[in-house]
Amino acid sequence: MNSNGESKPEPVDPEMLVRMLEIEMIQKRAARQQASARRNTWRAASFLFLFIVLLAASFALYFVFSSGRLDEMRSRNGPPVTATPASSPSR
Repeated sequence: MNSNGESKPEPVDPEMLVRMLEIEMIQKRAARQQASARRNTWRAASFLFLFIVLLAASFALYFVFSSGRLDEMRSRNGPPVTATPASSPSR
């Protein structure tokens, strides 16, 4: 800044501007890399959760079909309903 009280701007040092721009770009790049790392962590956790859910569902289906529980549930509900032919009007 000018300390002599005049309103003339100081001459700009191009090397200092380049250094400041470089520092700013380095900071922005570091922030982008941190955001990318967080996003990748969430993505990996999401895929892991999906894998666990699918594994649990497949285990449950295997257990239901292999243990005969499905047959027990069918027998509790009574005999299956069968379609009967509709009665035709008498002539």
